[in-house]
Amino acid sequence: MLRRLSALFALCALAASATAQTPMPSGALHQAVSATATAKIAYAFNLDIASEQRNWRLRFDPRANPRLQSLQPRAENLEGDQRRALERMRERMEGLPWCASEEMRQVANVRLLREDTQTATYSFQPTRESIRSEQAREFARQLRGEFTITKNAPDLTRLRIYATRGFSPMLLVNIERLDIVVTCAAAPNGRRYAAETVSEVRGGAFGQAFNERSVQRTNVIAP
Repeated sequence: MLRRLSALFALCALAASATAQTPMPSGALHQAVSATATAKIAYAFNLDIASEQRNWRLRFDPRANPRLQSLQPRAENLEGDQRRALERMRERMEGLPWCASEEMRQVANVRLLREDTQTATYSFQPTRESIRSEQAREFARQLRGEFTITKNAPDLTRLRIYATRGFSPMLLVNIERLDIVVTCAAAPNGRRYAAETVSEVRGGAFGQAFNERSVQRTNVIAP
């Protein structure tokens, strides 16, 4: 149960993005999303996942079958929950997680928090439409978000999803803390992708306390 919950929040972090109900000045977010959509390339990449339950190295190759391979441990050595987790990832992973994704068109209440000469940071409200995971959509209103965007050639450099207070996403489950930070890096095409995702979640489920931290690092394999 706790493993499924942790995976759910990881999916939420990568998928929670923004038609903004409060338009951004100059439409920089729209420009960033459009530029990324135009420049998209189906890159191969390695994905390292480190948590209490997993220490995996995966490779996504759009030309392979299956496209997502487990390098360490080998897929044939996985059993039970581990094997099912890999299969779910294979079903859901479509390619490199771009920071200025199409889902970023679906968040609401975008408001300026701070800015400097190079970047601006905005807060936003995730919506059901901005989250790919059907389960995570149920508690979208409990979450808040922030993103940092460059002013020149707009693109996202950082994305954060968090809960401002505790909540119960499902029966007998209580979340005391949820904080997910995505740090973006430039791919060979110049557009930024989620290079590192750090997820922290603390709470209790079915009378058992949990405090989990996971780190996912993505590295593009240059063509």
